[in-house]
Amino acid sequence: MSFQKQLFIFLLLSISIYTKAQDKTAYSLQDCISYAMKNSNTIKGALLDEQIQLEKNKEVLGIARPQIQATGQFQYLFIIPKQRADANAFDFTSSLSFFKIDTPAFLAYQQQPKQKYSELKFGLPLNMSAGIQATQILFDAGVLIALKARTSLEELSVLNTKRSEQELRVSISKAYFNCVIAEKRVALLNDNITLLASLENMTQKLFGEGFAEKIDADRLTVQKNNLIIEREKIQNLIQLSYMMLKFQMGMPLDNTVTLTDDLNLEIIKKDMELDRIVDYNNRVEMDLLKTIKKLNSYDYKRYQKGYLPTIAAAVSGSYATQTIAFKELFTLPYFPTGALVLNASVPIYDGNTRKAKMQQAKLNMLKNDNDMEALKLAVDFESKNAKTQLKNSMISLENQQKNIELANKVYTIAQKKYKEGVGSNIEILQAETAYKEAQTNYFNSLFEAMIAKIDYQKSLGLLK
Repeated sequence: MSFQKQLFIFLLLSISIYTKAQDKTAYSLQDCISYAMKNSNTIKGALLDEQIQLEKNKEVLGIARPQIQATGQFQYLFIIPKQRADANAFDFTSSLSFFKIDTPAFLAYQQQPKQKYSELKFGLPLNMSAGIQATQILFDAGVLIALKARTSLEELSVLNTKRSEQELRVSISKAYFNCVIAEKRVALLNDNITLLASLENMTQKLFGEGFAEKIDADRLTVQKNNLIIEREKIQNLIQLSYMMLKFQMGMPLDNTVTLTDDLNLEIIKKDMELDRIVDYNNRVEMDLLKTIKKLNSYDYKRYQKGYLPTIAAAVSGSYATQTIAFKELFTLPYFPTGALVLNASVPIYDGNTRKAKMQQAKLNMLKNDNDMEALKLAVDFESKNAKTQLKNSMISLENQQKNIELANKVYTIAQKKYKEGVGSNIEILQAETAYKEAQTNYFNSLFEAMIAKIDYQKSLGLLK
């Protein structure tokens, strides 16, 4: 097969795969969660916060690296600065005292009043310079501790993302199973409407043959119409439920979604782990508090070592020239200048500002310890409450399942009696109503049990 044909087939397969991916409408719970992790604005925002923190860490690292800058300056002194000096500094008459000078002009000069000061001009009006300077921090306790804190800051941003992911999993799971239960309720109503329509049709025939009254058929019609109206209401609520699910997934609301996961008693009983011991370290909130405490400890060390000197070195070099005419700036030679500077500064007294900041950092660490103890109590309460709710939901769910079986049995017997002519129309309606109510209660209990299980797993930190 030629290369062109192979390339053509590859492109066709790629287009086919892409089209199938674009046309995907069937979603399991895990599919919805995976989609949300890639498209949810909440997760995107958390990941952007991670990137921002990484850039901030690079900023801290940049402070510890050499700083190099170039400078250039042109200056025109339209008023040349003056400096006052002692007039005697430029009096050389004493050095000529061994000469005999008695000219009239010299004698007249000596007899003039002497000036106390002289005014001197330094510099030329046109100045140009260019240079480069490099500085390097040799020792700064604050910068060194900030470099150590970079890893903890990255961990904090990652933990915030994990917390957002966990909250999103909980929200999507609840929204997903809310849609599943709503679909089951619609399916239940469809079955009941079909049964009532069949009974209505049979009763109409019996009425036509004189074996039933008109009111019997009318009762069934009213009951069927009521169920049809109820179904329309639930279908409208289903649309809202799907919109909520797609909103939390970050999916366009116009997209079509079909749910593939089912919900029943066996699924809820799976991996319940009611005897699991609470491990606080499984909660991302605990990791967040520990990381925040570590950062507060870095703050304490930074202020504690604030009395240490800050040492920096700088190397600079430049070329400069001074002229009277502008064109000479580009013709006369420039004079080089170079300097090596070692700078050290030691704080002596800051009005106890550093001491106050140290105390604040210390109090923040104590507050972190208190927050961790409070979290442990909250987790204990949350897990025990969720465990109780789950147990009660399971009891209710199992009872509702038994009620369905019993109501179905009563309804089946009522239908059989009615077909055999020994039962009444009212008896069928009552049995049908009881059966529908039992099914509705079962689905409500099923949903409540699933929500309780999700809350229980969340309290144990198992939804990761």
